[in-house]
Amino acid sequence: MFLRILKKDIKRKKTMNIILLIFVILAVTFMASSANNLITVSTALENYFEKAGIPDYWFATMNASDTARFEEFAKENGYDYYISQMIQIEPKNVLIEGKKLYYSSTLALSGLGGMKTFDKNNEEITHINDGEIYVPNFIFVSPENDFHEGGKILVSQNGTKKEFTIKGYSKDPLFSSEMMGMTRFLISEKDAAMFRGKDASICSAVGIYTDDAGFRDRFNELGINTVMSIERSMVKMIYIMDILIAAILLVVSVCLILISMVVLRFIINFTITEEFREIGVLKAIGIHNNHIRGLYIVKYLAISVIGATLGLFISFPVSKIMISAVSQKIVVSSRDNFWINIAAAVLAGMSVVLFSYLCTRRICRFSPIDGIHGGETGERYSQKGIIHLSKSRIPAVLFLAVNDILSGMKNYVSMIIIFLLGTLLVIIPVNTINTLCSDDLITTFNMVKSDHIISQELLFYPNQNNVEKVEKQFYKVREMFAQNRIDVKVFQEILFRSNVRKGDKLTNSLSFQGMGEVTADMYIYLEGTPPQNAHEVALTYLTAEQIGAKIGDRVEIKVGEDTKEYIVTAINQSLNNMGEGVRFHPDAKLDYRYAAGSFGIQVIYKDNPDKEELARRKELLERLFPDGKIYTSGEYIGHMIGDIVGQLDRLKVLILIVVLGINTLVAVLMVKSFIIKEKSEIALLKAMGFQDHSLILWQSLRIGIVLLTSVIFGVLVSSPLSSLIITPIFQMMGAYSIKYEIKTVEVYIVFPMIVLAATSFASFLSAQGLRRIVPSEISNIE
Repeated sequence: MFLRILKKDIKRKKTMNIILLIFVILAVTFMASSANNLITVSTALENYFEKAGIPDYWFATMNASDTARFEEFAKENGYDYYISQMIQIEPKNVLIEGKKLYYSSTLALSGLGGMKTFDKNNEEITHINDGEIYVPNFIFVSPENDFHEGGKILVSQNGTKKEFTIKGYSKDPLFSSEMMGMTRFLISEKDAAMFRGKDASICSAVGIYTDDAGFRDRFNELGINTVMSIERSMVKMIYIMDILIAAILLVVSVCLILISMVVLRFIINFTITEEFREIGVLKAIGIHNNHIRGLYIVKYLAISVIGATLGLFISFPVSKIMISAVSQKIVVSSRDNFWINIAAAVLAGMSVVLFSYLCTRRICRFSPIDGIHGGETGERYSQKGIIHLSKSRIPAVLFLAVNDILSGMKNYVSMIIIFLLGTLLVIIPVNTINTLCSDDLITTFNMVKSDHIISQELLFYPNQNNVEKVEKQFYKVREMFAQNRIDVKVFQEILFRSNVRKGDKLTNSLSFQGMGEVTADMYIYLEGTPPQNAHEVALTYLTAEQIGAKIGDRVEIKVGEDTKEYIVTAINQSLNNMGEGVRFHPDAKLDYRYAAGSFGIQVIYKDNPDKEELARRKELLERLFPDGKIYTSGEYIGHMIGDIVGQLDRLKVLILIVVLGINTLVAVLMVKSFIIKEKSEIALLKAMGFQDHSLILWQSLRIGIVLLTSVIFGVLVSSPLSSLIITPIFQMMGAYSIKYEIKTVEVYIVFPMIVLAATSFASFLSAQGLRRIVPSEISNIE
């Protein structure tokens, strides 16, 4: 008997069961694949670091005497270390098949040594033939560069020139991400020796292996002038965006599970309400509550098993697609973590069954007499409708839709929750992507917002007049603007590594000084006032915390061989090096022989041009500076941090498609359910003279009004939720105050209208089913 009842129920509610099955499949697919991706990436990074021999601390210095001092220090303290040499080259001196290389951060040539590196097949690169070259993955696959195996690269530096054949791309633990701000091409030791001339910019890369908790403090006391340094614990942050994207997908998966639960609750409540007579009869003939609940649980167990199984099989190829992009950067074990998919699928399936059991508790409160009363007690102590047709001036169809919602709000709670979650899943990623693309984000990198940036970063040499080098470049840029009668401010950020001390606390930090037509008050500070003279500085939150400094304190800062005392007048923020930063006044006298690098040349137009004029001037700059690339402030940050925005943009499209699919399924489910439940009312309205098109509009309007309400509420809470969810991620990376870029038209109009139009159209199509209902079905009470 139970099997016959179950079989009949599955056939009769085919649409509901199919929609629930689809939700379970989607939820399991996303949850299993994203959990696999997140766990695989997290564990693969640690395994990769172990396999590659990542040191506990790594630094690079241009000063040979500093290298010698470190070697003596390491031997005295018994530290294991390695030293490898890298020859810095200017990206403009690299040609790919005769075309320039699109890369503007620090670039170096290096032989093998130190950390292990791997090829695309995850095999360690132990030998490179003369004339061959390995290129890091993120440059190899970049769309701007035409890299391919067997291609030719011509490298020229300080009079030395050689053409190399591309062997493939390398997986280099420290240098396989744009976030590092530095990378290297691997060549043979013989070829590297060719470029080590007397004028070469030789950088010693030093890796230290130690578990000494006091190593960092002892190392800082040495006062070594580094151009770059990083601890092993921070290397993982280079790949933070790969982990973040996997985490976002996992959050989407959890939301899908929650939506599936809400849909399941609605279906169970609807089914129980519709089958009040059957349940009452079963109870009247003595069947126990657990057996009646078992009817429903067995059905949802079958749906969850089928959905989880199908979702599991679909998640296998999806997992491989997700992990493929990451596996190009790091060594991912060939061992498949399918157990993660299986565990996630089982967990999702069990959640559905458990939730269905909890939702059927209502059956226990059902008595046989409820079946006789039609599922109602016959008592109502308040009016059913909140508004009255006689007192309103709205059309009858709109009145019916609004009154149904207001008088039976609990019937629409499920829809409101689902549509609200869907709206937030779309808007929050959009706000995040727009913020990452905004020009204002550049201020969180300790830079000034400017109209354009010319990617002509400078390569500094310790034995040259680097100040003169910067000034010559400024003169050239100003002359080009003057010839085109454009009045501009030209400036550039010069980077240093400096030791910062307060009392007995010492840290090593990235430091900045603006050179050119820039003043200290043009930067953004979170606390205090801008440095007013050469003896005042601003510190980031992280650097100030490391030495226990606050506004008004005096600190000692060592740049090169010079140590000077400064007063801290302000606290700022920086996304560089996970929050490090010292901001010098432009008049501060620093030893530019120890400059570690620079950002691009920044340009601010004094005539405040509009968008059209800015676009024309960008085209002009591209003609004037063919060796450099021209960016807006937002584009330059995107260039610095890599294709993060592109990855998030693709993720945004995926989420939008999923949300549209969810809303469509929910709309179909709700409309079909309402038509079944309200068959008698629809028949009565037809008998009263209502036409099909009016009744279809009535059904569609209810879904549309609920959706519109959810979208409006979602839009209102999206901004605070963006701050609540996304701001901690920025804080983890060094930015404590983020101004979110909210594009009003896109966020408040375009995306909500897309969701509203798609869902309303699905509701309209689903409502066509009421055309089959005839007035004679008024007394039908199935």
